[in-house]
Amino acid sequence: MVKFLTLLILLAFAWWRLKRWWRVRQFKAQGQPVPEETGIRPITLLSIVLLGIYGGFLLWHLFGQPQ
Repeated sequence: MVKFLTLLILLAFAWWRLKRWWRVRQFKAQGQPVPEETGIRPITLLSIVLLGIYGGFLLWHLFGQPQ
């Protein structure tokens, strides 16, 4: 389950970055200024999400198993 969730998150991240790259390319081709990304960096956001998923899975696995 976690493997599939990770795959979906990675695919969504790749799609998000591909859309951004395409938009920047179009702005440059039209000679318009490229808007800067503000806020949290995308790779930081991805790492936070993946750490949350795997941390949650680890806690669920450790405390959810009968001893």
